[in-house]
Amino acid sequence: MTRIWDINPVDQTIIDPAGRECPIDPMSGQPKIPGSAMTEAPPPTGEHEAAQAIGGAWQVVPDWRGHVYWTDDGERHEIAELGIEPPGGALNEAPPTPLDDLATAALARINAGYASALKAILDQYPRDETLSFDKQEAQADAWWAWYDPDGNDQAGTEPTTPYLDSMLITRPIGKLELVNRIRDKAARFSDAHGQATGKRQALEDEVRAALEAEDRDTLAALTW
Repeated sequence: MTRIWDINPVDQTIIDPAGRECPIDPMSGQPKIPGSAMTEAPPPTGEHEAAQAIGGAWQVVPDWRGHVYWTDDGERHEIAELGIEPPGGALNEAPPTPLDDLATAALARINAGYASALKAILDQYPRDETLSFDKQEAQADAWWAWYDPDGNDQAGTEPTTPYLDSMLITRPIGKLELVNRIRDKAARFSDAHGQATGKRQALEDEVRAALEAEDRDTLAALTW
């Protein structure tokens, strides 16, 4: 009985290493060998090898299909074709991320958190109003320094406060009340801004220390 081995039409490899009995032509009674089959048994193959029909004969070729490897630059590759082997020096696991890259990523997370925190503070006020904060605070502080009952007690010439005077035209709450509100708002804004900035700088110091200590776990975990 003639035995045949069917060939996969996609990659020309053997379909069933055990083969099968060749069908018989009912008219002639002779074996009827399909065009996509071989009558020669395929050669034995080892790990990462496959028997492939090339030019009417079996050849043993590398078979690393599905194998994943990494190169030194951290790039991931997957072999999808017969005859391709991993290059020399290929890594079976992803190489560790360079320390400088870990530090850069940590700083990016921290800075993103800092920006978000500042946005939350600034979102309480219209952007155009924040542009006048320095002017409001400077005039309010100057006027308070002149007015302060425990200090100057209105001695000398009252400082000019044109911006505050313009505000009072449409917000007639009294100059002392306006000055107190501006100074209180400035103090709260400065406190929140300062705390966020201090936190960012402290985290930046931690990144620098972890980088010097080559502490990968800390660099990977540091965030806002």
